[in-house]
Amino acid sequence: MKSRDKIILDRIIGRPLAFLLNSIVCPLGKILKIDHDDSPNKVKTIAIAKLLGMGSILRATPMVRALRQKYPSAKYILITTLKNKPLVERISLFDNYLYIRDSSFFNILFDTVRLIIKLWKLKIDLYFDLEVYSAFSTILTTLSLARNRYGFYKESTRFRIGLNTHLVWFNDYQHISRIYLQLARVCGIDDKDIGYKIEKIKLQEQDKQEVKNWLISNGVQDANVYIVVNPNASDLLLERRWPMDYFVLLINALAKDWQNPIFIIGSPEEYSYTNALYGKLSDQAKKITFNSAGKFSFEAVMELISNAKLMVTNDSGLYHIAVGLDINVVSLWGPGNPLHYADFASDRNIIFHSREVYCSPCIYRTDFPPCRGNNICMKSISPKEVYKKICEILSIKPTADISTMDYFYEKEKHAISDISHRNLLPEQSRI
Repeated sequence: MKSRDKIILDRIIGRPLAFLLNSIVCPLGKILKIDHDDSPNKVKTIAIAKLLGMGSILRATPMVRALRQKYPSAKYILITTLKNKPLVERISLFDNYLYIRDSSFFNILFDTVRLIIKLWKLKIDLYFDLEVYSAFSTILTTLSLARNRYGFYKESTRFRIGLNTHLVWFNDYQHISRIYLQLARVCGIDDKDIGYKIEKIKLQEQDKQEVKNWLISNGVQDANVYIVVNPNASDLLLERRWPMDYFVLLINALAKDWQNPIFIIGSPEEYSYTNALYGKLSDQAKKITFNSAGKFSFEAVMELISNAKLMVTNDSGLYHIAVGLDINVVSLWGPGNPLHYADFASDRNIIFHSREVYCSPCIYRTDFPPCRGNNICMKSISPKEVYKKICEILSIKPTADISTMDYFYEKEKHAISDISHRNLLPEQSRI
């Protein structure tokens, strides 16, 4: 089930149901007079729900560490979608995991009913809903019957008033880790010594062996030094992709200076896109470049990233994983705001972000970007500048003809400037 279909269903079905539930919960809460005491001796079970976004789960780990300081004996449960399982079960902060399959509407419905029953049995004391806009997550939070239900508030989510016992204003001018920590502060937690560092991902020997076996089967010997390239972004917002032709220019240029392997990564669903990219590479670049999208389990992808000399990536969940694995990362940002979501704690994280495009960033204020796919913010990031910075990180002398690297960029430069200033929606939406 595509992310945009989920968003539409959430707006059409979820919000009316949330308002209906609110009319029941508010008066019922006053009648029952539930004990909301959150002192450590009263809290036995804590649930943390983040359904979408691997990066967000990682960014929430400082908040979980803060909670563990105040509630060290509590049982911690993570609620998320099944596709996040490979990542979350390699984070050692949780005691149990509850999953929802989101591949179809009926799977979501069935797993939600089953999940609610499990939550009733667990008798949740504190429930933290980390989704910002979702009516579905709010309904799930309420039906968990947790004594204390924490969540975020924006004008567009007024239906949460009365359903959550504690609401925190979601300030998208703040860093996401600080925003999550604000929920912990509501419990009276002092987080000054916690910091924003992502919890370390603990990879296993089987992940390493899977990568090793694949390399051997593809004739890659002694791949001790290599680069990883992630040209993808989830279907939640494909506008986060740097143009394919820019990646082609970059890899072709690197192949003139870099003789070690370059691995293009991605999911099985992204294989056709990465294969199209690979097909555009020069013959010289193809000799050292491997399209590994869909060839590894997600666990093995993380293992591959962990040993890379450098990773080039769009704003995506894999970016946060690379940061958590403490490798050199060159990240590309357009619809998303790096000040809100990127990592600035490490000098190994190099950020490229378009600052001249009027509608960027847009991802946190709208379900669908105003450009409708014409991501001029990503197109305005110069391939030449990215290439020069990578050469600097790798301590190699750039020998590619950089005068031609911004061909596509220069070709679209005037169009980018014009669209950026007008910021018009498609013709059919104009009155």
